[in-house]
Amino acid sequence: MRLKQTGAALIIVLFVVALAASLAVKMNARLMVEVQRSSNLVLQQQARWYAMAGEALAKQLLIEVKKQDKDRIDLSQKWAVETPPYPVEDGTVAGKIIDLQACLNLNALRFVDPNNASTRNFNEAHKTLEALLDIIPDLPMEESKEALADSVFDWLDEDSMPKRQGVEEGEYMSYSIPYMTANNLFASVSELRLIRGFNPIIVEKLKPYVCVIPQYDEFKVNVNTLQPEQSLLLAAMLDISESQAETIISQRPNEGWDDLNKFINDAKQNGAKSLDDKDKRFVINSNYFEAQIKASFFETNFAMKSIIHITDNQKVSVLARRFGGVQ
Repeated sequence: MRLKQTGAALIIVLFVVALAASLAVKMNARLMVEVQRSSNLVLQQQARWYAMAGEALAKQLLIEVKKQDKDRIDLSQKWAVETPPYPVEDGTVAGKIIDLQACLNLNALRFVDPNNASTRNFNEAHKTLEALLDIIPDLPMEESKEALADSVFDWLDEDSMPKRQGVEEGEYMSYSIPYMTANNLFASVSELRLIRGFNPIIVEKLKPYVCVIPQYDEFKVNVNTLQPEQSLLLAAMLDISESQAETIISQRPNEGWDDLNKFINDAKQNGAKSLDDKDKRFVINSNYFEAQIKASFFETNFAMKSIIHITDNQKVSVLARRFGGVQ
């Protein structure tokens, strides 16, 4: 009888030991996961702080440029030079600055000039978007250019009445996954994908020419920072051919036009017949920029886009930040 009891006790002891060993293995595995997770968070946080340092450097660079020449922003200045990866302790920081006034600000479609009654219908930004949709090659459009531009306007405006060929929330609420129009300014170009007719290909082909400046609805393009590959935007604004627009940009002085009238004269000589000497769409200065920062710490990468507003008095502020997605 004692032998049987001893055998049963041994089996129980072995079972308890096996169970304890199994629990210990699971606890150790979970502990390792938590340790790795904590380690990843620490690495990610450090990479984030490196990116924030890159943003601070971008702000300081813009302040210096404004101090040196507050009346003009052009591509010969230090802000326009893309920096290679800069070594920091156990990592790198790299970045570039983009002029957000070298593109069509989509929020400007909602702008109404109190001194110009014609903007209560469709303003110059609206007309430029229509023209872009017409001249960008190989756009797979299922809607007309007017319908696409009008739908952007309806997405932005405050009422719920469709404008011309546009659509309002009644259209979107009928979808299998319904949603409402923003009736407010864009926060990101990616919002275009929510608007009827804007498929991913159209949005991707528009990206070189359009942008979003948060809480800013004016349409002012800096002709000194337009890149040659953005010539279609200038062509759409001036109602000229792409080759004529390319010629205008190629004639730009190395340090940009120091007087807007010089740009207007060059544009008129290259076919911009309807360009007004007091056209408010064109400027030679900029106050809104996007800093695209990439940072790494050990093998952890962090990407950030910061929209920066700087006034001519060198007052600088960050309007928005977006993490991830920097090309």
